[in-house]
Amino acid sequence: MMKKRATIKDVAALAGVSFATVSRVLDDRPEISRETKERVRAACAQLGYVPNAAARGLAGQATHTLGVIVPDISNPFFAGMATAIEQEAAQQGYRVLLSNSMRVQQQELRGLDSFLSRRIDGVLIAALSPQSQALHRELLGGLPCVYLGVNHGEDCSYVMADNAAGAYAATRYLTGLGHQDILFFGGRSSSRTRTLRRQGFCRALEEAGLEGRELPAPADVEQMRQWSYETARALFQSGRLPQAIFAYSDMTALKIMEAAEECGVRIPEDVSLVGYDNISFSALPRIHLTSVSQKKYRQGRIAVKRLLEKIGGNREKTVDLIEPELMIRSTCMKKEGGTKP
Repeated sequence: MMKKRATIKDVAALAGVSFATVSRVLDDRPEISRETKERVRAACAQLGYVPNAAARGLAGQATHTLGVIVPDISNPFFAGMATAIEQEAAQQGYRVLLSNSMRVQQQELRGLDSFLSRRIDGVLIAALSPQSQALHRELLGGLPCVYLGVNHGEDCSYVMADNAAGAYAATRYLTGLGHQDILFFGGRSSSRTRTLRRQGFCRALEEAGLEGRELPAPADVEQMRQWSYETARALFQSGRLPQAIFAYSDMTALKIMEAAEECGVRIPEDVSLVGYDNISFSALPRIHLTSVSQKKYRQGRIAVKRLLEKIGGNREKTVDLIEPELMIRSTCMKKEGGTKP
């Protein structure tokens, strides 16, 4: 049986110091006391912990390597953003290491720990939640970091799309088509992203003098796509169809479309549908889903630029809030009295 490789977390526990302190000792940083350095090095020797070959010879030097942590690379949104990140990094002479947290907090932390052992120059993180992000500070130490999306602290640098503005534009489009009974479908009830999109949804409805409906996923749901499909089937079989559905994401919208076809519900003739993310599948001819683009490729490129600025010495907080864009296709239909085509 193969012996488990010691991690920086194991070294920190044995030496009685923080993850960040271990990282600084390995970098031979002058602010760390001699006694602490000796204790950490003794722990490394006892556990057999040694950073990889590149790191051993590059303590204190640039490796021209960036780490990227995303929740789910099988989601086309994160796959597209990761592609943009890798392309931009390559143009700037950097390579990228990717870690997929699989929406598990400990996996996210293990990915960050693994990156630290490889002496990356900086990291981009799409954190799972504000709670998981709060655990990064001790691990990161002074490592340059830029967050992707909404799960970050007030003092963090980040790049994200304006979720409230995107949801507002989508809902306003639906009300402009004459829809009055609009359902906001999906997204975990605990999600900060959903909270922001709900704000835009509610603002557009309030301006139109409407109330709308909401159907969030439970906070602890594991298989979001299966939940979306089963819940949409139940909705369509109930006979109480909304006039329009604003789906939390395109992946949710695709499951709604699947359930609608099986239940004999026509989109857009019976129910108009808008998604969110503008993934590549949305534009396929048979789908042609109206969706909100978060401009994921632009987000990825900007995130790399901001991270490289930090690696270059600029440690000021940076905030890039990207304006989303409504991509109008064929899944919405004007109701009588609507003003938009």
